Amino acid sequence: MHSSGRLLKTDASSGPLNMGIDEALTTLCGDSAILRFYTWEAPTLSIGFSQRSADIDLATCRTFAMPVVRRPTGGRAVLHQWDLAYSLILPLCPSWAKISIAESYRRINACLLRGLEMLGLEVSVARRPKPADGALASFCFPAISQHEVLVGGKKVIGSAQRRFPAALLQQGSILMDFDPTGILDFLRQTERVAAAGNLEMVGSLRDALGRLPSRREIETAIRDGFSAEMGIEFVEGQLRPEEFRLSVELAATRYGSADWTFRR
Repeated sequence: MHSSGRLLKTDASSGPLNMGIDEALTTLCGDSAILRFYTWEAPTLSIGFSQRSADIDLATCRTFAMPVVRRPTGGRAVLHQWDLAYSLILPLCPSWAKISIAESYRRINACLLRGLEMLGLEVSVARRPKPADGALASFCFPAISQHEVLVGGKKVIGSAQRRFPAALLQQGSILMDFDPTGILDFLRQTERVAAAGNLEMVGSLRDALGRLPSRREIETAIRDGFSAEMGIEFVEGQLRPEEFRLSVELAATRYGSADWTFRR
C-alpha cells in the first residue's frame, strides 16, 4: 500500500530563493515526504554548508558575475548550469531517524538508480569511495562516495544531505549536460592542468543517452523511481502560502546575505 507525498515542480529561481524554499519546506515539514524539482534562473555556484569559501576563486566569480550561494546541506561546490536539481524532504519518523547517514544515502541512491533505469540507462553502484585528487577536491562531481549511482562508470548525480530537527533534507544535482571548462574557469590558474584529468569521472545524461532528455522526462523517471522504492505516491501540488513566505524571508536574510555565504 502506497503512502502519499507531495511533488513540487517549481519555476527557475535565484540561488537564494531556491535554497530558501528547500529550508522552508524542511522546517515546515509535516508527516509527508516532499520531492521537489527545480532549475536556476542564471548559472550559479553553490557551496556546501561547511565548505570554506576560499575553496573557490572568488575573483573569477566576480569577473564572470557568477552568483555564489551557500547551501543548507553539506558537500562540495557545484556549478548549476545544465542540471536539473532535486530536493527530498523526509520527516524524521522512526524509520528514518534511527538509521545512519550512510544508510540513508544508500536507500535514497537506490531510488535514483531505479529512476535512471527507467530512463533506459544501465546503472551501477560504487562499491568503495573514490576521492577527488588535488585541486578538484573542492568540487562535488569528481568525488565518488560508496553507494554512489554511476552511469558508464561516471557520476551524473551529485547529492548532499543534512538532518534538521524535524526532517532530513537531501539536495541533488542531475547533470543533463556537462561542459568541463565551466568548472575549470572557477579554479585557480595553477590548479587547472592538474584538475583536468579528474573530469573523466563526470558524465551527463546527454552523453549516456546520446540525446538531451527533457526536464519532464527526467522528473517523471526520478519520481517513479522514488515511488517504486519507497512506496510513496507523490501527488503534484504547489508551495503553500506559509512556505512561500518563509522562503522569501530566508532568501533575504540568510541565503542572499554575504555574511552567510562567506561566513567561513
